[in-house]
Amino acid sequence: MREYDRRTDPQGSYSIFSSQPWARFWARIIDIFIIDTIVRLTQLIFFTGSMFEPILLSMGTYFIWALAEAKLMSTWGTTPGKWLLKIKVRTNDLEIPDFKTALKRSILVWILGMGLGIFTTVSYIFGYYELTRRGNVPWDRTTGCSVEHEKMSENRRLAVVFIVIGLCIVSFSLALVNGFLYLAEFQGF
Repeated sequence: MREYDRRTDPQGSYSIFSSQPWARFWARIIDIFIIDTIVRLTQLIFFTGSMFEPILLSMGTYFIWALAEAKLMSTWGTTPGKWLLKIKVRTNDLEIPDFKTALKRSILVWILGMGLGIFTTVSYIFGYYELTRRGNVPWDRTTGCSVEHEKMSENRRLAVVFIVIGLCIVSFSLALVNGFLYLAEFQGF
């Protein structure tokens, strides 16, 4: 821990050096499900029964999220998924990143950490390797950011599990409803 952390939090509830790739992964998944649910709801309301090219929809969704994430990070230093898992992103000076830094980090995460939404699995493996071997990832090194993890209670962990399950159900339900509407429109019902 940094000296600043030791003075302000002697119990050590924050840790910036213990890399927690799974916490970061699940925070990202929660954020993706949130934006995916918003995109699917928008699609259902404004483009009822329309099907979009999945790769373009995925890339567009991630790009929109990169902009939204930058705004959230520069305002609160966290995103909904990170907040749930008690993760904060700070500059190396322990400040909340400004919008330019947060946007650069978000775009680098989108490109390097998520493979533009196309090569996601390979990018996640690369990020996991970098985080577990080096203790940080290229987008944090490049932008001068660090990630802090606060200890979570068991109740919070349980709540996160239910939130992830709920987001999955809502997102997949919206996709299913839109698919049925597409088929009904396609067959002339």
